[in-house]
Amino acid sequence: IADWVEDRQRLTLVDGEREWEVSPEDFGLTLDADATAQRALEVGRGGTVWEELRVVADATLSGYRIAPVVTLDESVARRALAQHAEAVNEPPVNASVRFEAGRPVAVPGVPGRALDVEATLALLAVDPGTILRDGELPLVMSPVSARIADASAVVAEAERLLSRPLTVRAYDPVADEHVELTATPEMIAGWLIVEEADDQLVIRVDAARLVDGVQGLAEALGDGRSIDAAASADELLAALHEGRAATLTVQHQPTTSTVEYGDTLTRIAWKTGIPFWRILEANPGIDVDTLSVGQVINLPSRSDLLPLPVVPDKRIVVSIGQQHLWIYENGQLIREEVISTGIEDSPTQPGVFQVQSHETNAYASAWDLWMPHFVGIYEAWPGFMNGFHGLPSRNGGQLMWANALGRPASFGCIILTLEGAEWLYNWAEDGVVVEIQE
Repeated sequence: IADWVEDRQRLTLVDGEREWEVSPEDFGLTLDADATAQRALEVGRGGTVWEELRVVADATLSGYRIAPVVTLDESVARRALAQHAEAVNEPPVNASVRFEAGRPVAVPGVPGRALDVEATLALLAVDPGTILRDGELPLVMSPVSARIADASAVVAEAERLLSRPLTVRAYDPVADEHVELTATPEMIAGWLIVEEADDQLVIRVDAARLVDGVQGLAEALGDGRSIDAAASADELLAALHEGRAATLTVQHQPTTSTVEYGDTLTRIAWKTGIPFWRILEANPGIDVDTLSVGQVINLPSRSDLLPLPVVPDKRIVVSIGQQHLWIYENGQLIREEVISTGIEDSPTQPGVFQVQSHETNAYASAWDLWMPHFVGIYEAWPGFMNGFHGLPSRNGGQLMWANALGRPASFGCIILTLEGAEWLYNWAEDGVVVEIQE
């Protein structure tokens, strides 16, 4: 009997094709050697053990097999089964979605199985001796349904998002150019994330992936141009969900200018369309009186001259050479005016600027001028704004330069008739782009 005990120091838990070896004692199974020996002793001595004979043991006495006496501590067995459940259980797999070549594919949920501790314990308690003899304990498993079994609704939403490409209309206000960038369904699929929430699948667009993807598309703009997709993430998300195009403003990076023969900083400002004082700020310590041919001058971004959100469907074009102004809306010329720009000693700066302020009747203390319907467009010097306005007056008296329209006359501003200035004041909201040509 002692040898038989040595041979049965392992118990195999069986669940289909899976097996785990454990110690019988850890599962509350103990062979009572004395009781088993007594049972063997009673064979052939007239006891009732003849009715209990079973072919269940490896030891044989006088040609008979007897059932060993095995005790079961159910509390120990229950605890061991509960502890082993984590290794035995097969958790269910919820439904999900995968993407193949940019198309969503539903992956159905898979039910799992969980160890039924009480049912397994009841099976063990019926005949622990047989379990120990055979060395196997069949585990009773119960099915466990997946919380999310169907992914069809999420697939439908994914198909809607992927049904058309995302078009980003990149508008360059400096060049007045529109460039279309297209994100393909394959790209968009890489931005989608399927998640579980409140026992259901939901799909969302990962904003960070979308921003990275659009920034990658913007590399095609070239010429030191880019777009700030991060700042426009909400607009891009809305456009994708609503199935429309998104319009983003092109940003220009800082550049440089190489000094040529005869260049001064004023001339460079005129050629590049960037006010003199801004170039000074970008080149601290520069000696403006000793520029040398080949010297590299840092230029700030031309986007710095457009600090407000751009109005993409309106544009004002000014020609210094022709002393004329044209006004466009949705690409169509809707009005033009004869104007006067700055005189030679106080010229109007060429460049691409933006409507930044409105003042019904502004006062220029440097010249003691009242400027009706003033529309500020750029700082000729920090804190000193040049812009559009009607014919000025001094001390509320007679209009000045009424006969000068069509030739330079102002101290840098762009002068219109009183009626033209009032119309422009009401039409051009803050953000409208103003292009001043030489």
